Amino acid sequence: IEIMEREKLDGLIAQLPVNSYYLSGYWGLFNTPTGYDGSYFALLPRDPAAPAALIVPALEIRRLETEKHKGAGTWMEHVYAYSDVADAGGDAVLLEDDTVRGGDYAGWPVADGAELTALEQDWCAVTQRMGKQMSPDAFQALTRAIRAAGLEQGVLGTDDARTADWLKDCQLDKLTTSYRPQLFNEIRLVKTETEIEILRKAAHINEMSLLVAADSMCEGSTWNELENMYMMSMAQQGGRGVYLMCGVGELPAGKVRKGEPVFFDALGQYRHYHGDFGRCAVVGEPSAEHRKRHAHLLIGWEEAQTMLQSGVRYSELSAAVGAAVRKAGLKNFRDPVVHSVGLEHTDDPKPCGVQPQTKADQVLAPNMIVNIDMPHTEIGWGSIHMEDTVRITTYGFERLSETDMRIRIAGD
Repeated sequence: IEIMEREKLDGLIAQLPVNSYYLSGYWGLFNTPTGYDGSYFALLPRDPAAPAALIVPALEIRRLETEKHKGAGTWMEHVYAYSDVADAGGDAVLLEDDTVRGGDYAGWPVADGAELTALEQDWCAVTQRMGKQMSPDAFQALTRAIRAAGLEQGVLGTDDARTADWLKDCQLDKLTTSYRPQLFNEIRLVKTETEIEILRKAAHINEMSLLVAADSMCEGSTWNELENMYMMSMAQQGGRGVYLMCGVGELPAGKVRKGEPVFFDALGQYRHYHGDFGRCAVVGEPSAEHRKRHAHLLIGWEEAQTMLQSGVRYSELSAAVGAAVRKAGLKNFRDPVVHSVGLEHTDDPKPCGVQPQTKADQVLAPNMIVNIDMPHTEIGWGSIHMEDTVRITTYGFERLSETDMRIRIAGD
């Protein structure tokens, strides 16, 4: 609310999956990388007395009932659903709020004489209650929500530049939409207690899955084999793997070689929140040079621990850690990346179309969840890495990562 007041916005419209989920608490069935565009919206008015609303496809109304039975789903009382264009044979039929009515939604048929479970009864009830209150598309359903909140003449921040065009035929001539995607990231920077617990779990299962993959490494392993091991471990623990990487170019010889320093960087999800973790590993005994360079990273981590506190800027932390590693002896080490982690791998406000990890500098604050990302590759020698997740507290920090900092010796 404070950010909306500062930006003189009357509310927010979220269309991107991470933002509609953040505002509503509901992740739509089709919110996938290859899902349907513009299918879900969440409306959050600045005025707490105005109704917030979730917009979903018609088939989702049953799934929302299922989520209620689990004690989950959206907190938003107003849900507007849409089906398709009504076959009226003439002029458009209007709903009670004077928005266009869509085709009725009957859902799946019910077996004659069946004894329905409590959940099935609720499926039937919600279909009966909402089936004749459908809009023809998501934009008309969003219009209903905007009108119900009294925001027809308001200024609404959006995370999708197409929102104004989508609403142009919805009789909202006095509505102003402002494309402000970075505001959503700013709002998400400081985590709630619920988010912190989810992120704690995400960090744990992602970390354990990386270690399973690293410990399975042997001479001749391909990266696909190691990544598959990571993905299986994530799924077994209730998570979903995003990637396991050893550097953007992957293994220089195509397979793991004995004595070669390899870095592991794992990104995975649990309940849509990310875990991000990195360590270095080797098949066989690490060389003296490997141990020395790894010790340089440890000195960087020691420096990081002195600065992980509220009020410190990302840039200050990154520069201090980089300087400490170079002073220790790793002369060509680049300053590490400091980034927020949450519903996105990099949860910070960031511009579009730029090199990944390009973002505005941030100041650490209590309950921010951040990563210190310290990879180092030398072509012709190998790669080392150290990355941990921490929660910023009032007086310092708490590690969400659990594993020690030693080199992982495969099979050890």
